[in-house]
Amino acid sequence: MATLSEQQVKLPSSLRNILGLFLSSGMAQGAALVALPLLQRYCYGPSAFADMAVYSQLVGILGAVATFRFDLALVKRESADAARATVAIGLRVLTVVTLAAGLLALGLKYADSATGAIAGLWLLLPCGVFGMGVNGLVTGWLSRQERFGTLAWVRGGGSTLGEVARFLTAPMGASGLIIGRIMGQWCTAAGGVRSMVKEWRQAARSTKLSRAAAWKADRDYARYTTPANVLAMAANGAFIFFLFEYCPQDFVGAVGAGMAYLTVAAGLVIRSVNDVFFKHLDHLAAGGLLKPYLMWSASLILLSGAALSLLWWVPDSWISGLLGAEWAAMQPIMRILAPWMAPWIAASALSGVFPHLGLQSWTLVLDTLHLTLIVGLIGSVLSGLSSDVMSEAEALAFLSQYTALQAGFYIAAIAAAIAAIVRSKA
Repeated sequence: MATLSEQQVKLPSSLRNILGLFLSSGMAQGAALVALPLLQRYCYGPSAFADMAVYSQLVGILGAVATFRFDLALVKRESADAARATVAIGLRVLTVVTLAAGLLALGLKYADSATGAIAGLWLLLPCGVFGMGVNGLVTGWLSRQERFGTLAWVRGGGSTLGEVARFLTAPMGASGLIIGRIMGQWCTAAGGVRSMVKEWRQAARSTKLSRAAAWKADRDYARYTTPANVLAMAANGAFIFFLFEYCPQDFVGAVGAGMAYLTVAAGLVIRSVNDVFFKHLDHLAAGGLLKPYLMWSASLILLSGAALSLLWWVPDSWISGLLGAEWAAMQPIMRILAPWMAPWIAASALSGVFPHLGLQSWTLVLDTLHLTLIVGLIGSVLSGLSSDVMSEAEALAFLSQYTALQAGFYIAAIAAAIAAIVRSKA
């Protein structure tokens, strides 16, 4: 256990690492923010962003199970030999999930679902899942080494190349938006693998015995964290899948693009804080977790809330003038969705407290509740529909109900984390 003086040294180091990740990754997020309106204006219409929104949810759900979350377990491995055994397990699981992704896409196609009609999904989905899984393992490896600067530049470079690729693939139609994202993921993965290859080669090859030891030490990530992550992604996916099936494509595209703007900055904060926060939890003295958690959660809610309030200062006419009349609905939709983002950012960025406390089962319970609430809301809306396609008024009312539910859930998740810390006396 770290002494008080060691803790005082470690916490400023954590802040420097977060700032380093934030500033370096900001390059990629800045590129995305610059690219997104140009893509909307000159390359892709709302229907392309509708396809992208559905694809993102599918790859997110499968990506949550892609490595059995051994990417998180990897951060805690002290020796390179143990880390390599953990990666070996993750890669084996990833291979199986990648194949399953292709079969799922084919199943959706032959089931005549709207999602299965996305062009080339049978190839795009497994490619995206594999890239996401490798990126997770690379992130875990570099975070274990505390090479946060390298991690930030790898992410930044890959993401920027992905945005460039989206322009180059625009002649391919709606699929180009997805292909560019996949190319960015694979560039990030390649850069990460190159950064870790030296230590990888120095580590002993994994054996059946070393993999068994790694599985025994970290199986709770497969038993609790992975199902919880799948449930969390399924809750978000259910929202988009419902819209895709029952709303006009242009409306779904406006929701997807609006969510993209909202989550670009949010993702930067969540990933930067989470990568460092989870790694440095071990350096806190006994009983020292509650105060930092309260401070960080309150700060994240206040700062993100202040940033989101800018949406009400931007005139709607600016959006139509910049992006074109077909995107006029996006700004009002973003204002409806924005309020739940602040507690979501705080709860997600600091979610590492549950596995740190050995309470992965709590996340499973929370995410089961979350999915149940979302499915219940969708069921209640479906029961009141008068036609197969929702009117604009019905769709906007559904978004308002969804926002209220999301905000309440993430506030409850923060309260649960506080209760877990108090209960564990961490």
